[in-house]
Formats: sequence, C-alpha cells, structure tokens
Amino acid sequence: MDVVRRIPFPVSGRTEAAAASFGLDGVQYHYALGGMPWLSAISDERRMTRAGAPIKKDQIDQQTIPGEQSLASWWLRSQSSFIGGAGLLYQDPAADNQYAIRYGESVGVNPWTNGKLTLLRETAQRIADLSGNPHMVVGWNDGTDRYWSAVNNLLKSDDGTTATAITWGGSGVIRSLASDGTNYYAADATGIYKGAGSGAGTKLWDTGSAAVVVAWAKGRLMGAVDNKVYELVGGTPPALPTPKYTHLNPAFVFTCFAEGANAIYAAGNAGSQGEILKFGLDTTGAVPTLSSGGVLAAQLPRGEVVHAMTTYLGSFVGIGTNRGFRVGQIDDQGDIQYGPLLFENASGVKAVAAYDRFFFVAATNAIDGQSGLYRVDIGQPLQSGDVSPSVRFAYATDLQTHAAGQVTGVTNFGNSDRMVVAVAGAGAYLESASTKEATGYLTTGRVRFNTLENKIFKFVTVRTPSPLRGSVGVSVIDPGGADTSILTVTEGGSHDIEDVVLPAPGRAAEWVQLKLTLTRSATDTTRGGEVNAWQLKAMPGAVRQRIITIPLACWDKEQTQSGQMVGHEGRTLARLNAFEQIFARGDAVAFQDLRNETSDLVVIDDYRFEQGAQPGTNKSVYGGVLWVELRTIADVITS
Repeated sequence: MDVVRRIPFPVSGRTEAAAASFGLDGVQYHYALGGMPWLSAISDERRMTRAGAPIKKDQIDQQTIPGEQSLASWWLRSQSSFIGGAGLLYQDPAADNQYAIRYGESVGVNPWTNGKLTLLRETAQRIADLSGNPHMVVGWNDGTDRYWSAVNNLLKSDDGTTATAITWGGSGVIRSLASDGTNYYAADATGIYKGAGSGAGTKLWDTGSAAVVVAWAKGRLMGAVDNKVYELVGGTPPALPTPKYTHLNPAFVFTCFAEGANAIYAAGNAGSQGEILKFGLDTTGAVPTLSSGGVLAAQLPRGEVVHAMTTYLGSFVGIGTNRGFRVGQIDDQGDIQYGPLLFENASGVKAVAAYDRFFFVAATNAIDGQSGLYRVDIGQPLQSGDVSPSVRFAYATDLQTHAAGQVTGVTNFGNSDRMVVAVAGAGAYLESASTKEATGYLTTGRVRFNTLENKIFKFVTVRTPSPLRGSVGVSVIDPGGADTSILTVTEGGSHDIEDVVLPAPGRAAEWVQLKLTLTRSATDTTRGGEVNAWQLKAMPGAVRQRIITIPLACWDKEQTQSGQMVGHEGRTLARLNAFEQIFARGDAVAFQDLRNETSDLVVIDDYRFEQGAQPGTNKSVYGGVLWVELRTIADVITS
C-alpha cells in the first residue's frame, strides 16, 4: 500500500501517471520514472545531484502604497494605526490599504487617534432601573451639564452627582422624551407634558395611545400618534390639531423623527415594512411652515423596520433597525440614500446619537455578551474616492455598561464629550470624565500573508510609549482557538520590545492573530496601557522541496551490472517518445530508487538528451544519456 504525505501545492488531478509504478521483474534496473524503468548513467563525469528547491522569488511591488512583501528575507506584517476600526477578517494587503488601519475586534479600547491604541473611559450607573420598560435619556445644559432620564413613570434630572425627581405632570409609563434645549417634553398614553429644566410639567396635548412619539425638529414640536403625524402648534389644546399626515395603512406606527437641511423626517413601520417619510418646509413666509408631507424618502428592505434615527451635519443619517445599523446620506431632493448594514445586532438598534465626527449606536449584548455602545466614524470611509451612500465607515465597540439588556437610550451629557447610555432593566450609565476602563483588548485580523500555505511564525514586536503607564499584554491566537501569552510590558517598562520569540503555535499554521490587552495604571486611574504599533515575522512553512538531477542510460541495447543485455535496435527512440509524453503532460509522477526501495512523487521540471557513443563493449547505432531534473512534491512510503 502506498501512503502519500501532504502535498505542498495542488496538482492537476490527472492521477494515472502519478499512480504508475514499476516492480522489478528479471532485469535489475536502477530507477523508474512514471512506471518506466531505467539504468543509471552516473559516472565521475556525470554526477547525480540533490539540492533544496528555492522557496522565494524576486518580487516587484507596484502598489501605490509600498507593501511589506517588497522586503527581503522575512515575511512581515505590521500595523501602526487602528483608525479603520473593527470587522477585518484577514490582515491581508488590499488596493485601498485597509489592512494597515483595520483589525478584527476590540473591547474597551479607543482606536480613533492615529498611531495610538488606548483604553476608553469607564461608565458608572447613575440611575437604577429594574422595571424592564424602555429607559430614555436626553442631554441638556443650564450652565451645568445634565441629562433627563425617563423610565417607567419616573422623570429625573441628573448632573452626574445628584439625580433630582421631577413632577412632570403625568402618571403613566413615559413612552417618549424630547427637548428643545431648555424644556423637556414627556409623553405617555394620556398626554404630552412640558416642563422647564427640573421644574414641574403641565399637559399640552392629549394622546390617547401608547404608540406616541415626540421630537423637537426645525424649531417646532412634532408628534406622532399611531399612524398620524402632527405639527403641535395651533388648534385648541389639549385636543390634538388636525394631523399633517395620516398613513394609508391604519396598522402603520411611527417610531421616530429627525431633521434634515430642508425637511423633517418621520420613520415608522407596518408589519415587516419600514419607511422613512419626509415633510418639506415652506420658507416663503417669515417663519418656515410644514408644507405637504408624507413623501417617501427611503424604504427599507422587506423584513427590516426602523427603530431609531438621527441626522448629523445636515447630510448624514444614522438608521437603527431590527437588524442593525445603516449610514445614509440626504441628497439634493431630500431623499435618503442609505448604505449596507454596517454591523448587525440580533436585538436590533433602538438608540442613536451623534457627537464630533461620530455616531454613537446602541450595542445590545454585543460587547462580550454585555451592553454598551458602538462608535461609527463618519469621517473615516473605508473605500477610497468620494464619500457615497454605498461606502462603509469605520466602527468599533465603545463604552461598556458591564450589564446586559436592551439599550434604549443614548445621549450627550450636556455640552460635554461624555455620553449617557440607558439599558432597560439596568439603568442609566454616565461616562467618566477621566477614569479609564480597568482593562480592554484588541485582536488583529488573521495574519496569513494572502496565501493558504502554512507559515512558521517566529517573532513579534510591540511598540509602546516610554515610560508606559499601565501595562500591555500580548498573546497569539492560533487556528485551533488556543490563546497563548507571549509577553507583558509592565508599567514603566520599555517602549521597544523587539523580536520576541513566539512559542506558539507549536507547528506551521495557515494564520495567527495577535491579541493586545491593555490594563489601567495601578497608581493613576486616568492613565492606562498604550500600543503604538505591532509587527509579526514569519517564513514559509510548507514542506521544502528538493531538486534531483540525474543521468539515465538511454540506448538501444544496454548492459546491467550483472552482465545481462537488454534492449533492441530502435528502442532508444521509442523510449524517448514515451518519456516525452510523460513530460508533456506536466503531471506528477513516481520516481523510484529501485535499489534503495524509496519513492518520491515528483514533477519533471526539465530534461535534455545527449547522444554519443556508448562506452564499453556494447555498441549501438543510436543512444545517449537522458538528463532529467526532478522536483519532489511528496514522499511516497511503501508498506
């Protein structure tokens, strides 16, 4: 039985020639190639050679951005910026160089400063909630940064130190919360109530339904009850004014509002169909008024419905759905052109806010099984060229609450850069002004050097600032899922950890990932571990091939060492033709050393036939020496 070891690269699939072998029967031949027997022509003048096959070739790097594949010796992969965010499967070169700025996944770390990976700030629970009802938060400022918190039938104002209960005017479960900057608007199934700051509220309008949404947009209070949209001015309060729009489907329910440059948008759903409608503004008068409305601005794919929506910078739209999150753009006609799902979430996205160049998006049970936020960088498109709705944007997980549950609210904390996250059944969590998370980590994409061949991963380099505040741990993850610690840069340690030997994986592997773990300083909670760059060194790990060059006797008549004569007139040409047919197929063949009873699977790289006079007493009118150059691709073990 022939057992074939691993072949380092695929062969054509033509197996007849490779399977052919020769068994000694009478004539004591020395070698067989593809089932054809041969006598040796080895002598002092004609030597057989065996050598290692070259495994590297000269490379020319023609990419716009020079790649590490253009360097000699080691195979290298490195990264010194993480601003492309998460979601990269393979850390392989691409035309737009994404692999140089993206990575696999992260928790608790901030990748958004070029050349620097640091810890995010931690959050702390400010307002507990065990009701399980949606928890809404809206930021405001009266000279002090604050936010309103609405859950169940309780409304509070919190400045980060003291949470103050508000007599908002109603007694039912609060279904929606909005603000014009200084006043709050809270809605329940009975009515819509208004109050200033932390003061008491009074009813403005009747609602009569739990399916109620309020929002402040374009300098006016907008409301939706069931399938109707209201501009809440005029009329005879508290009776609702005449609706500006009534959806033709009575089962349609509006869920959120947002404002654009020249329109107000209202999103809602009926069954499995989600829609975003636009309401234009008439600016001919002194005060813009809502003109004809209910024009379709965007329709979601069947089975996808809108939960939350916000616009930013007059052109970007963040859309949270039951499937995940999309980024859209408003065109010149006020329609919304949205891109693909940037990331998916099994629980959907029910809250979105914006600050600086980022969308902050609900991450329900998406951060190691617990809830918090994603951050989306709309200033970092992941394709080159003009920004368009089809472009994906950089994203990563962000703040953590370290609690599980549906994220139903997110807002800025007043005018600050701090965020507030609300989790149903857990409470409202405020981002710290300075305290870092205790720990966080980032895993790179799979480093495989753009080939499925196995590699021998040898060294890792990690660069950190000096002195380091906090610590940095480095481990390697192999294809089997094992996570092996490699090194730890301790607080105050070196910033230049060069070429540390990788003890894992223990054998050649197709790919590995690095895991970088950052830990907060033991002496200063505002500081933590930091990584500026990493690099891996590897070499090819495939079975090394050999080049065998051997002279074979090819005469009409030949004599074995025992004196036995074989052959006949015209035999040489027939054997050459048969050999050249094997060579022309280009397939793998068996090369047998019949004296030593070994066999290799080889490819015939080249040959030449040298005609001459046969030495010794055996004369022939035609013959010579056949030189063959063979490249091994597997050993065949005969048992």
